[in-house]
Amino acid sequence: MTSTRVDLIKPDAAQIENIAQLLALAFDNGDGHSQIFKAKGKELRRRLHLVFRAGIAMQVAANQPILGVIKDAQVIGVAVFQEPGSYFPVWEQIRWLLQVIFGVSPLVAWRILRNLRIAEPYHPLEPHYYFTLLGVHPDFQGRGYARTLFEAVHACSEAHPLSTGVYLETGNPRNVSFYEHFGYHTTAQLNINSMETFIMFRPNQSK
Repeated sequence: MTSTRVDLIKPDAAQIENIAQLLALAFDNGDGHSQIFKAKGKELRRRLHLVFRAGIAMQVAANQPILGVIKDAQVIGVAVFQEPGSYFPVWEQIRWLLQVIFGVSPLVAWRILRNLRIAEPYHPLEPHYYFTLLGVHPDFQGRGYARTLFEAVHACSEAHPLSTGVYLETGNPRNVSFYEHFGYHTTAQLNINSMETFIMFRPNQSK
């Protein structure tokens, strides 16, 4: 009998590797990522894997939450986010930057940092959850796991004494209506790297 649950996880080195691979597979078909990483196919997956591995390791080192869909002891989907008022220590950011520079390329590192800086002024001023990544392994997509992870993140925000809602960015117009279904609304539209990027926010429903 199979069992599936959603839980907070703090992955070890082997799990970080597996999660990075999962995210690389989940994101390798996005045109936006091809633009940022200037690669396709296996090379795009390799670059995505390295960047996600560095990012998840930084998330873990900073004690920031990761929600996982766990099916028969295997992580098949993850949601990565930052809690209100949290930050990554400077040395962890430097470690991430060096891994991306030497593992992928300095240009890709610059593009990612530039994208983050362009979007940063559009974050809400009030305390909020920053939803940075959601990915489900391709073998398990279309079964409602993304919805389950979204609802779990929203529940975290609703339960937090300071959070006013959940903020996210997407460069995929097809995602906008899906997010709107959960109560998100578009607060701004930006052109980043010749890609239309939607800035979206979901206010907490219970406060």
